[in-house]
Amino acid sequence: MQTLGVKTEEGLRELLTANAEDHMRLMLSAEFMERLGRPEEARELRDKAMVELGHAKAIFSTLVKYQGLDALINEMAKEETEQHVSEYSNVAMNAKSEGHDDIEA
Repeated sequence: MQTLGVKTEEGLRELLTANAEDHMRLMLSAEFMERLGRPEEARELRDKAMVELGHAKAIFSTLVKYQGLDALINEMAKEETEQHVSEYSNVAMNAKSEGHDDIEA
């Protein structure tokens, strides 16, 4: 199996994360637009979200090609666990210090 250069792999991982985040944000926004009775704007946001998902899928496939599915999944799961703990704790502590007990909870 051919390997990726360090900077190429790092760039692909960053793009994967960015496209996945964009997809999720756009889908959440579309859902809210739909609830507000703005179906045309919701459709436009969903269309953009699907473009981002397509990009994410292509990047994911490339990473699988070079790293293998199991290795990629294991590494992503480990990274997510580490980020989850640190990021949520950080937000909760900041919210608490700023008097937002509802967010801390």
